[in-house]
Amino acid sequence: MKKIINTFFLITCFATAFSQEVLTEGIIEMRMRITPPESDAPPSPDGGGNVMRFGDLDMKSRMFFKNGNMKTENDMGMGKNYSYYHADTKTTTTLMEMMGKKMGFYSNEEEMKKLMAGADSGKTKIQAYKPETFIEYLSDSKVIAGFTCYKAVIRYKNSKGEEIQQQLWYTPEFKMGEGMRMSGMMRSEVPGINKLKGFPMEMEMVQRNGMKIFYEVTKIDKNAKIDDKVFEIPKGYDIKPQSEMMRGGNGNFQFRVGG
Repeated sequence: MKKIINTFFLITCFATAFSQEVLTEGIIEMRMRITPPESDAPPSPDGGGNVMRFGDLDMKSRMFFKNGNMKTENDMGMGKNYSYYHADTKTTTTLMEMMGKKMGFYSNEEEMKKLMAGADSGKTKIQAYKPETFIEYLSDSKVIAGFTCYKAVIRYKNSKGEEIQQQLWYTPEFKMGEGMRMSGMMRSEVPGINKLKGFPMEMEMVQRNGMKIFYEVTKIDKNAKIDDKVFEIPKGYDIKPQSEMMRGGNGNFQFRVGG
Protein backbone atom coordinates (compact mmCIF):
# COMPACT_ATOMS: atom_id res chain seq x y z
CA MET A 1 0.00 0.00 0.00
CA LYS A 2 2.83 2.38 0.91
CA LYS A 3 4.49 1.67 -2.44
CA ILE A 4 1.26 2.57 -4.25
CA ILE A 5 0.98 5.85 -2.33
CA ASN A 6 4.60 6.82 -3.09
CA THR A 7 4.14 5.96 -6.76
CA PHE A 8 1.00 8.12 -6.92
CA PHE A 9 2.91 10.95 -5.20
CA LEU A 10 5.74 10.79 -7.74
CA ILE A 11 3.28 10.84 -10.64
CA THR A 12 1.54 13.87 -9.11
CA CYS A 13 4.85 15.71 -8.69
CA PHE A 14 5.86 14.84 -12.25
CA ALA A 15 2.61 16.28 -13.58
CA THR A 16 2.96 19.38 -11.41
CA ALA A 17 6.44 20.08 -12.78
CA PHE A 18 4.98 20.80 -16.21
CA SER A 19 2.51 23.34 -14.80
CA GLN A 20 4.83 24.83 -12.20
CA GLU A 21 4.64 28.60 -12.01
CA VAL A 22 7.85 30.64 -12.08
CA LEU A 23 7.66 33.75 -9.90
CA THR A 24 9.63 36.82 -10.94
CA GLU A 25 7.73 39.45 -8.91
CA GLY A 26 5.88 39.49 -5.61
CA ILE A 27 6.05 39.77 -1.83
CA ILE A 28 6.89 36.99 0.63
CA GLU A 29 6.35 37.32 4.39
CA MET A 30 8.08 34.96 6.79
CA ARG A 31 9.01 34.52 10.42
CA MET A 32 12.17 33.21 11.99
CA ARG A 33 13.03 32.04 15.46
CA ILE A 34 16.68 31.81 16.48
CA THR A 35 17.40 29.64 19.53
CA PRO A 36 20.88 29.82 21.11
CA PRO A 37 22.82 26.66 22.05
CA GLU A 38 21.70 24.97 25.25
CA SER A 39 25.29 24.61 26.47
CA ASP A 40 27.27 27.46 27.96
CA ALA A 41 28.40 30.14 25.56
CA PRO A 42 31.88 29.50 24.10
CA PRO A 43 34.73 31.94 24.74
CA SER A 44 35.19 34.81 22.33
CA PRO A 45 37.45 34.17 19.31
CA ASP A 46 40.40 36.05 20.85
CA GLY A 47 40.24 33.92 23.97
CA GLY A 48 39.23 36.73 26.31
CA GLY A 49 35.85 36.81 28.05
CA ASN A 50 32.59 35.10 27.16
CA VAL A 51 30.06 35.76 24.46
CA MET A 52 26.92 37.41 25.81
CA ARG A 53 24.03 34.98 26.27
CA PHE A 54 20.59 35.77 24.91
CA GLY A 55 17.17 34.16 24.76
CA ASP A 56 15.17 33.13 21.73
CA LEU A 57 15.09 35.83 19.06
CA ASP A 58 11.88 36.14 17.02
CA MET A 59 12.08 38.01 13.77
CA LYS A 60 9.51 38.88 11.11
CA SER A 61 10.64 39.52 7.55
CA ARG A 62 9.04 40.81 4.41
CA MET A 63 10.78 40.35 1.09
CA PHE A 64 10.03 42.25 -2.12
CA PHE A 65 11.40 40.68 -5.30
CA LYS A 66 11.34 41.55 -8.98
CA ASN A 67 13.44 40.22 -11.86
CA GLY A 68 16.17 38.94 -9.55
CA ASN A 69 16.33 42.04 -7.35
CA MET A 70 15.43 41.67 -3.67
CA LYS A 71 14.73 43.91 -0.70
CA THR A 72 14.19 42.35 2.74
CA GLU A 73 12.84 44.17 5.78
CA ASN A 74 13.69 42.45 9.06
CA ASP A 75 11.81 43.41 12.24
CA MET A 76 13.39 42.04 15.42
CA GLY A 77 11.05 43.90 17.79
CA MET A 78 13.82 46.11 19.15
CA GLY A 79 14.81 47.44 15.75
CA LYS A 80 14.82 46.91 12.01
CA ASN A 81 17.46 46.29 9.39
CA TYR A 82 17.25 46.11 5.64
CA SER A 83 18.98 44.01 3.01
CA TYR A 84 19.17 44.76 -0.72
CA TYR A 85 20.34 42.45 -3.46
CA HIS A 86 20.89 43.81 -6.98
CA ALA A 87 21.06 41.13 -9.66
CA ASP A 88 22.93 43.24 -12.22
CA THR A 89 25.95 43.79 -9.96
CA LYS A 90 25.39 40.73 -7.72
CA THR A 91 25.84 43.04 -4.75
CA THR A 92 24.24 42.59 -1.32
CA THR A 93 23.89 45.70 0.84
CA THR A 94 22.80 45.54 4.50
CA LEU A 95 21.61 48.66 6.35
CA MET A 96 21.09 49.10 10.09
CA GLU A 97 20.75 51.74 12.79
CA MET A 98 22.85 51.32 15.92
CA MET A 99 23.23 53.82 18.78
CA GLY A 100 21.76 56.58 16.68
CA LYS A 101 24.07 55.91 13.73
CA LYS A 102 23.00 54.82 10.28
CA MET A 103 25.51 52.38 8.88
CA GLY A 104 25.76 49.56 6.40
CA PHE A 105 28.06 47.28 4.47
CA TYR A 106 28.07 45.66 1.06
CA SER A 107 29.59 42.58 -0.47
CA ASN A 108 29.96 41.37 -4.03
CA GLU A 109 32.19 38.97 -5.93
CA GLU A 110 35.21 41.26 -5.62
CA GLU A 111 34.76 41.67 -1.85
CA MET A 112 34.27 37.93 -1.40
CA LYS A 113 37.51 37.25 -3.24
CA LYS A 114 39.32 39.62 -0.90
CA LEU A 115 37.90 37.89 2.15
CA MET A 116 38.66 34.42 0.83
CA ALA A 117 42.25 35.42 0.17
CA GLY A 118 42.56 37.28 3.47
CA ALA A 119 43.84 40.21 1.43
CA ASP A 120 42.83 43.01 3.78
CA SER A 121 43.71 41.90 7.30
CA GLY A 122 45.78 38.81 6.71
CA LYS A 123 43.66 37.11 9.38
CA THR A 124 40.10 37.00 8.08
CA LYS A 125 39.61 33.94 5.89
CA ILE A 126 36.64 32.35 4.22
CA GLN A 127 36.65 28.71 3.31
CA ALA A 128 34.22 27.91 0.52
CA TYR A 129 32.73 24.46 0.70
CA LYS A 130 30.30 23.21 -1.93
CA PRO A 131 29.44 19.55 -1.30
CA GLU A 132 27.58 17.24 -3.63
CA THR A 133 23.93 17.11 -2.59
CA PHE A 134 21.08 14.63 -3.00
CA ILE A 135 17.39 15.42 -2.48
CA GLU A 136 14.85 12.81 -1.38
CA TYR A 137 11.20 13.72 -1.98
CA LEU A 138 8.68 12.23 0.46
CA SER A 139 4.89 11.91 0.39
CA ASP A 140 4.26 13.53 3.81
CA SER A 141 2.14 16.65 3.34
CA LYS A 142 0.64 19.59 5.22
CA VAL A 143 -0.72 23.06 4.43
CA ILE A 144 1.49 26.11 5.04
CA ALA A 145 0.26 29.65 4.29
CA GLY A 146 -2.51 28.20 2.13
CA PHE A 147 -0.23 26.02 -0.01
CA THR A 148 -0.07 22.22 0.01
CA CYS A 149 3.49 21.35 0.97
CA TYR A 150 5.52 18.14 0.99
CA LYS A 151 8.51 16.99 2.98
CA ALA A 152 11.95 16.65 1.40
CA VAL A 153 15.38 15.73 2.77
CA ILE A 154 18.59 17.26 1.45
CA ARG A 155 21.59 15.00 2.11
CA TYR A 156 25.24 16.02 1.89
CA LYS A 157 28.54 15.60 3.71
CA ASN A 158 30.12 18.44 5.61
CA SER A 159 33.81 19.36 5.49
CA LYS A 160 34.55 16.64 8.07
CA GLY A 161 32.93 13.94 5.97
CA GLU A 162 29.91 13.64 8.28
CA GLU A 163 26.53 13.11 6.61
CA ILE A 164 24.04 15.93 7.14
CA GLN A 165 20.31 15.50 6.59
CA GLN A 166 18.35 18.73 6.25
CA GLN A 167 14.59 18.23 6.37
CA LEU A 168 12.24 20.84 4.97
CA TRP A 169 8.73 21.42 3.66
CA TYR A 170 8.25 22.81 0.15
CA THR A 171 5.44 23.56 -2.26
CA PRO A 172 5.78 22.24 -5.83
CA GLU A 173 3.25 24.82 -7.07
CA PHE A 174 5.90 27.40 -7.93
CA LYS A 175 9.59 28.21 -7.86
CA MET A 176 11.57 31.44 -7.95
CA GLY A 177 12.87 32.93 -11.16
CA GLU A 178 16.48 32.88 -12.31
CA GLY A 179 18.90 34.72 -10.05
CA MET A 180 16.86 34.55 -6.84
CA ARG A 181 18.97 33.72 -3.78
CA MET A 182 17.37 31.35 -1.27
CA SER A 183 20.15 31.87 1.29
CA GLY A 184 19.36 35.57 1.37
CA MET A 185 15.85 34.82 2.57
CA MET A 186 16.64 32.15 5.14
CA ARG A 187 19.72 33.90 6.57
CA SER A 188 21.66 30.68 6.22
CA GLU A 189 23.22 28.71 3.39
CA VAL A 190 21.73 25.27 2.80
CA PRO A 191 23.68 23.28 0.18
CA GLY A 192 21.50 22.19 -2.72
CA ILE A 193 18.52 24.38 -1.78
CA ASN A 194 18.44 25.97 -5.24
CA LYS A 195 17.99 22.52 -6.84
CA LEU A 196 14.74 21.95 -4.95
CA LYS A 197 11.78 21.26 -7.28
CA GLY A 198 9.65 23.93 -5.71
CA PHE A 199 9.84 26.64 -3.06
CA PRO A 200 10.97 26.02 0.57
CA MET A 201 8.18 26.96 2.98
CA GLU A 202 9.43 25.69 6.35
CA MET A 203 12.60 24.27 7.85
CA GLU A 204 14.71 24.21 10.98
CA MET A 205 18.46 24.51 10.57
CA VAL A 206 20.94 23.52 13.29
CA GLN A 207 24.32 25.23 13.21
CA ARG A 208 27.55 23.52 14.25
CA ASN A 209 27.54 25.34 17.60
CA GLY A 210 24.03 24.05 18.36
CA MET A 211 22.16 27.24 17.49
CA LYS A 212 18.80 26.58 15.81
CA ILE A 213 17.15 28.70 13.12
CA PHE A 214 13.48 28.02 12.41
CA TYR A 215 12.12 29.51 9.17
CA GLU A 216 8.49 29.57 8.02
CA VAL A 217 6.67 31.40 5.23
CA THR A 218 3.47 33.03 6.51
CA LYS A 219 2.13 34.77 3.40
CA ILE A 220 2.86 35.00 -0.33
CA ASP A 221 1.46 37.66 -2.65
CA LYS A 222 2.13 36.43 -6.17
CA ASN A 223 0.13 39.25 -7.78
CA ALA A 224 1.89 42.23 -6.18
CA LYS A 225 3.32 44.85 -8.52
CA ILE A 226 6.60 46.21 -7.21
CA ASP A 227 7.84 49.70 -8.08
CA ASP A 228 11.53 49.72 -9.07
CA LYS A 229 12.11 52.48 -6.50
CA VAL A 230 11.68 49.87 -3.75
CA PHE A 231 15.14 48.53 -4.58
CA GLU A 232 16.87 51.92 -4.41
CA ILE A 233 19.23 52.24 -1.44
CA PRO A 234 18.22 55.23 0.72
CA LYS A 235 20.63 58.07 1.39
CA GLY A 236 22.07 59.01 4.76
CA TYR A 237 23.85 55.71 5.53
CA ASP A 238 27.58 55.29 5.97
CA ILE A 239 28.10 52.22 3.77
CA LYS A 240 31.45 50.46 3.67
CA PRO A 241 32.81 47.26 2.07
CA GLN A 242 32.26 44.17 4.21
CA SER A 243 36.01 43.68 4.48
CA GLU A 244 36.36 47.07 6.22
CA MET A 245 33.51 46.30 8.62
CA MET A 246 35.18 43.02 9.60
CA ARG A 247 38.53 44.76 10.00
CA GLY A 248 36.94 46.96 12.63
CA GLY A 249 37.04 44.05 15.10
CA ASN A 250 39.87 41.73 16.02
CA GLY A 251 39.60 40.00 12.67
CA ASN A 252 41.07 36.83 14.08
CA PHE A 253 38.31 34.42 13.05
CA GLN A 254 37.11 32.36 10.14
CA PHE A 255 33.91 32.22 8.13
CA ARG A 256 32.80 29.04 6.47
CA VAL A 257 30.32 29.19 3.62
CA GLY A 258 27.99 26.30 2.79
CA GLY A 259 28.90 23.73 5.42
